[in-house]
Amino acid sequence: MKRLPMIALSLLFAATTAQAGWEEADLCAAELGEDSRVIYDRLKPQIVIGDLEGNEAKIRATVQQMVADGELSLFTARGKARKAVECLQMAND
Repeated sequence: MKRLPMIALSLLFAATTAQAGWEEADLCAAELGEDSRVIYDRLKPQIVIGDLEGNEAKIRATVQQMVADGELSLFTARGKARKAVECLQMAND
């Protein structure tokens, strides 16, 4: 029975830490240029903390779709996505 409070405390700490990470990521995103901010906003709800492979696939697919839809230039997409990802990575720290 003593384990339950410890588990609850651990979950609370993890949730608080994750929230702090997203707050830092959002502060970073506030400084992004328009295109990078759009990429960040599209990706944020899709990101799963700790799922590197899955997140990379989501980033790639989202940016490719934005280029295909004419929302981003093929020539600038990589740099703009890189800036957005730098902010998103702050949520994982």
